[in-house]
Amino acid sequence: MELVRDKRVKDAVMNSTIQNMFERGELRKDHPLQRKPDRWSNSDKEGLIVTIIKGEDIDSIKVCEQLTGNGVILWVIDGLQRLTVLDAYRRGIFKIGKRVEFPVVTYQSVKKDSKGNILRDSYDNYEYELVECDLRGKYYKDLPVELREKFDNYKIDMVKHLDCTDEEIGYHIRRYNKQKSMNASENAVTYMDHVAKEVKRISSNNPFFKNDTYKEAERNNGTIDRIVAESVMCMFHLDKWQKQSKKIGTFLNDNSNKEEFDKLDRNLKRLETIYDEKFKEIFTAKDSFIWFTIFDKFTDLQLDDKRFADFLRHFMDKSGGKGAEAFYGIDKKSSTKDKSVIIKKLNSLEKLMLEFLHIDKSDMEVLDPFSFVKQNVNENVTKEDMEQYEEVLDELTKKVDRSSNLLTDRNRPSLAAMAAYSFMKEIDLDDWIVEFFEKHNTYRFNQKENYQYMRKDLDNFVKRLNSKEKTLKKMIRENRTG
Repeated sequence: MELVRDKRVKDAVMNSTIQNMFERGELRKDHPLQRKPDRWSNSDKEGLIVTIIKGEDIDSIKVCEQLTGNGVILWVIDGLQRLTVLDAYRRGIFKIGKRVEFPVVTYQSVKKDSKGNILRDSYDNYEYELVECDLRGKYYKDLPVELREKFDNYKIDMVKHLDCTDEEIGYHIRRYNKQKSMNASENAVTYMDHVAKEVKRISSNNPFFKNDTYKEAERNNGTIDRIVAESVMCMFHLDKWQKQSKKIGTFLNDNSNKEEFDKLDRNLKRLETIYDEKFKEIFTAKDSFIWFTIFDKFTDLQLDDKRFADFLRHFMDKSGGKGAEAFYGIDKKSSTKDKSVIIKKLNSLEKLMLEFLHIDKSDMEVLDPFSFVKQNVNENVTKEDMEQYEEVLDELTKKVDRSSNLLTDRNRPSLAAMAAYSFMKEIDLDDWIVEFFEKHNTYRFNQKENYQYMRKDLDNFVKRLNSKEKTLKKMIRENRTG
């Protein structure tokens, strides 16, 4: 058994020192698991300022020390609201209101004459007096210098947890907020110690969340974080859907990755370019993740994003009325976050979207490459043959743009068929596939039609090569005879 040294220290730090530490980046108040500041009412803020000026006690703030490759980071994990309020008052963001309790403060000051000179008694000692100051309506700059100094020099107890891991920081945040008003969305983020930074990156920085669809309160109370988490869950892990925000957070922490969040981030930036203020009726805090998932399905169609905007308008106007009515009626008798309800909503919207875009649902299905090759290339193909085709295809596609839409799972059957066809005809695909990917980034959803198109392109490619080869041989013969 090994003796564990104390990992907690307590110190008293002046208010001005803490604010300077923030400005210098020595103390951080933006940990991904931490909820956002500016959650207090005006009366709460003003009450805190008066408390500090009077020298009354407040709760200690809690800090987690984390050692990283770039140095030591000090994260504020409890007391963020208090510290940001003190900083805002010091910077003149707000003044003390008229309804604050016990607004008059008494302090000692040296006596001065009418010209501002300090008065002394017969023994040459300073003379003092008690002065009353009514704090109501005063900004920081309006305070007497004695009270400004009292505010700046107020000592705040700081409890520091040393050498913390990501998991320990999440644990401490949950522990300190168990008896406080951390809501379900904010609490859920504390279980995402591995991916919270991805959630916050999108919720705080993506331009889509800065439009008039979302209220300021939703940006500050964790609602946008919840929408981001629900969207990734719905887009990539619908089969494991969880109703509770906490369970979603726990699942994503163990199973999601940066690439999934990157995809959502890109999609939202695309949505922002086609956003219309009328769409705020659709992108509500309740249904946003549903619509983000539908747009993700739309991106597979390889159409101009303006067509999705057209679909949204169609959904909202009378021509889409029946579909809209059906969509909003799905959750009338069930919870809006039930898995069955979400699937029904997604199916309803996808059906409406494909009908509007005149796309056959059957063409959207992901086919089995083996069955497709058997039906369209060689009915005698074996599993062993397919393994060889797949290996060849994997090698061939290493030479092309890996972000191409041609490499989606839905287009895999026709590509596998091309590999099978090349074996039958003894054709080398190396040069053709590079040229084809350079010229194309979209494909026909009907895989049979797409295979036939690629095969025709390959045949023409081979003819061009043969023609060039014949021309070259002819030129060589003519030069020799000449």
